[in-house]
Amino acid sequence: MKSPNPQPALSSIQREILVGGLLGDLSIYRAKVTHNARLYVQQGSVHKEYLNHLYSVFQNLCSSEPKWSLSLDKRSNTTYETLRFNSRSLPCFNYYRDVFYPEGVKIVPANIGELLTARGLAYWSMDDGYKDRGNFRLATQSFSRNDVLLLIKLLKDNFSLDCSLNTVKSTQYRIYVRANSMVQFRALVSPYFHPSMLYKLQ
Repeated sequence: MKSPNPQPALSSIQREILVGGLLGDLSIYRAKVTHNARLYVQQGSVHKEYLNHLYSVFQNLCSSEPKWSLSLDKRSNTTYETLRFNSRSLPCFNYYRDVFYPEGVKIVPANIGELLTARGLAYWSMDDGYKDRGNFRLATQSFSRNDVLLLIKLLKDNFSLDCSLNTVKSTQYRIYVRANSMVQFRALVSPYFHPSMLYKLQ
C-alpha cells in the first residue's frame, strides 16, 4: 500500500510574504471549518506585474494560472479589470487562517511581532502603502484602533520606526511612518520591493 503524498509546506520566504500580504490585500478563505484553507490574491490591472510576481512566489501551491475578471467598485459604482489567482486548499494555510481570522473577520494577530519580518513589511507596504509628503502611509482602515496601535508598537520595537496614528474617520485609522524614519524604512524594505512597485518609495 502506497503512503499518501505529503502535503506541501510553506517555505520561509513564502511565510514571510504571506504574513506581510495578509496585513495588506491578501486573503485566506475556508469553505467550512473542517476544510483546509486557501489563499486568494487579487490586484487591479495596473499592478499585473506585481500580481504575476506573487503568483510566481506561490505557484507551487496553485493548480491554475492567474485569471482576468471584472470587479465592482461599490463606492463609485464602476467596474474595473482585475487579475486574480487562488491556491489549492491546503493544510499549510490553516494556521494563518486561524490567527488572522479567529472569528471570520481579518484582524492583526496578537503574535504579529513574532511573524512580521522586513521582507513581510515590504510586501505589506507594496500592497497598502504609498509615500505622502515625506511620510509613508499604510492604509490600515480595515483594522480596529487597538490592532493599529499594536502595529505601531511593532514597527517601533522591531524595526525602530517612528510612526503615528492618523484618524481617517471615527472608526478608521492609518499609520504614518514619519519623515525622520524614512531612511531607515527604505533601507529595510527596498531590497524586497518588486521593480514595478518602487514608485511607492520615490
